Amino acid sequence: MKKLTAICVIIAALTVFLAPPARADGAFSKLGRGITNILTGWIELFTTTNKHFREHDNDVLQGICAIPEGMVRVVIRTSVGIYETLTFPIPIPENFEPIIEPEFLINKTDPYENVYTDDKGPYN
Repeated sequence: MKKLTAICVIIAALTVFLAPPARADGAFSKLGRGITNILTGWIELFTTTNKHFREHDNDVLQGICAIPEGMVRVVIRTSVGIYETLTFPIPIPENFEPIIEPEFLINKTDPYENVYTDDKGPYN
């Protein structure tokens, strides 16, 4: 019994000292980013439309034509969120880097600030 205990202690010590340092922040950041992108991916439709609308001097037709692009971006952002949520403990891409930019759609303190152009909205 003493041999078994000694072997378990040696294996535990080797595991602790020889294991690479854990990056809990990276993995859990990836998990949070994935869940956030799943829940807020639908906002991409509005941010894309707003971006095209502002870039073309408030042309309504450009805003309407941006709807299909926004729908594609919704699918992409939500899919990336699902992928990052399912694979959060695996450091792919390297060092848990974000796959899509911007990392989050809602990351500003000002809710009326455009995430693509840093323009202020009509209320500022």
